Amino acid sequence: MSTSDPDHDLIQISIPSCILPFRIPLSPYLGSSQRYTNLAVAACIFTTRAPKRLLLVQRAASERGWEVPGGSVDTSDPTILHGLAREVFEETGLKLTKFVRTVGQGIEFNTGPEKRWIKLSFEIEIQGGASKNTKITLDPTEHQAFKWATKEEVDGWGTDNIVTPQQRDMMLLAFEQRDQTEAKQTRAYTSP
Repeated sequence: MSTSDPDHDLIQISIPSCILPFRIPLSPYLGSSQRYTNLAVAACIFTTRAPKRLLLVQRAASERGWEVPGGSVDTSDPTILHGLAREVFEETGLKLTKFVRTVGQGIEFNTGPEKRWIKLSFEIEIQGGASKNTKITLDPTEHQAFKWATKEEVDGWGTDNIVTPQQRDMMLLAFEQRDQTEAKQTRAYTSP
């Protein structure tokens, strides 16, 4: 890969076909929809060993709730995927190494009469794999704590502890998708 390739510093891996539509800059993506003025991205990062846990970050004291790492894609990001990698690194100090899949169809929200957002979620893997002992470096202006949560914890929290009910639903869908993939892999290993 040449150093002039915009993906050179992001990742040097293959990207699943379901992720390829997001390997474009922000402006063409927003222009193609005409519905949104802004794009946010979110990263679902699971531990690699049982019990399966999802990385959550707690917003800074001035705000409430737990969420998965992510944030706004900037016009300076070469692609939406670069924006996701940048946000993950800025919020956690973790380096993205693999895109696994999209999670859901996106969460729509408004932050004013002229600001219509779509938040796209992706399951990713990180350098060195994820475990409860993975070193997380939070930006204290954005987040005050992190947690590796099980599906039961997320489900039991209800919507008071999660930033929005839609984000809670997305987290539970991410667990469901991961469970389905693991079940398929198990069947493939045990089939004659």
